[in-house]
Amino acid sequence: MMPGSYGLVKLAYSEEDSTHYAMKILSKRRLIRQAGLAKRGLIKPISPLERVYREIAVLKKLDHPNVVKLFEVLDDPLEDSLYMVFELVKQGCVLTIPTDSPLAEDKAWSIFRDTVLGLEYLHYQHIIHGDLKPENLLLTECGHIKIADLGVCNEFFGEDAMISSGSTAGTPAFRAPESLKLGRHLFCGKAADIWSLGVTLYALVYGNVPFIANSIPILYEKIKLDPLVLLEEPKISEQLQDCIRRMLAKNPDSRISLQQLKEHTWITKGGLHPLANVSENCDLVKVSEEDISTVVQSIPKLDTLILIKTMLKNHSFGNPYVSEILHESHPRDITRYEQFVRAGRSNSAPGSYTQQRWFILEHFRYILLQVLLPQLPLQHSLKLIVGYYMDNNNG
Repeated sequence: MMPGSYGLVKLAYSEEDSTHYAMKILSKRRLIRQAGLAKRGLIKPISPLERVYREIAVLKKLDHPNVVKLFEVLDDPLEDSLYMVFELVKQGCVLTIPTDSPLAEDKAWSIFRDTVLGLEYLHYQHIIHGDLKPENLLLTECGHIKIADLGVCNEFFGEDAMISSGSTAGTPAFRAPESLKLGRHLFCGKAADIWSLGVTLYALVYGNVPFIANSIPILYEKIKLDPLVLLEEPKISEQLQDCIRRMLAKNPDSRISLQQLKEHTWITKGGLHPLANVSENCDLVKVSEEDISTVVQSIPKLDTLILIKTMLKNHSFGNPYVSEILHESHPRDITRYEQFVRAGRSNSAPGSYTQQRWFILEHFRYILLQVLLPQLPLQHSLKLIVGYYMDNNNG
């Protein structure tokens, strides 16, 4: 589907409930490294892996109409990948920038109010989003907004919400000035989210970000030093202009807070449309040791299982995820796995569907018996065996 912060997001399909999901694929090594860089404020020291699992447990319990729901987390203990399965919001993002067709102010107002409530809920759970932008605001079929692309290792401790520059990602054009200092340092994650939210609001009504450059170093200098310029066209209200200016204050200490933002005259239309207060909008998520210990479902050779099931479904023994390999020249040495993929799609491969299916099933049977089953619990092994033979016998 698209890249997310620190990971890829793919479209996934569950045969159990016939439902599509958004699957975010993360690197465990990178997550553990991030978690190791973000220890400030901990009451008691915990390992980076424990912190990753704790944050995933919190993410799985999040329940808010303006935050995308995390359903499951799958781990392949033999590989580096961690698979986070989120609900799929089919309408997609509210706006792709740059665009010559930005949103009307009233439309942006409705979207922004939903986003503010979702962000308040995340901050209430001690979670910094770290990558707010229009592409991560997804539109539901009912016209409401859900904040997407939640990551791991964005939890803060203490009321000051200080986080490490080495533990966060973020899209360059949406990063706050205080996060761009050279070297490892601490900054307020809540204030940085407000800045990103301000850039997002600017982009919704103007169709592009406020600071633009041809290179990231120059872009960062503009974000830190250049004054904010509000365009003459399209025209927006003075209240909206004031809201954007206060969110994009360079000094985080002078930047509007989330509570002040909720009460801003543009957000409430002069007090006529107040937002829900904190107690109405937020319930604190609590996780137990059992939640943490069971948060990740371990499935050895998950990538192989996904590949084989896809091959059987498509009646093909080529890798469906790397089909571009077949169309490239290969001056470099290719792996044995790539050789298998290419050989599987060559003119010398079995021609009939029956022959192809026999070839696929034989390879699947080998992987099933020699690789997967020895590493799976008994109940998973039985389920795999039954599924394999039912598929085989049904032709």
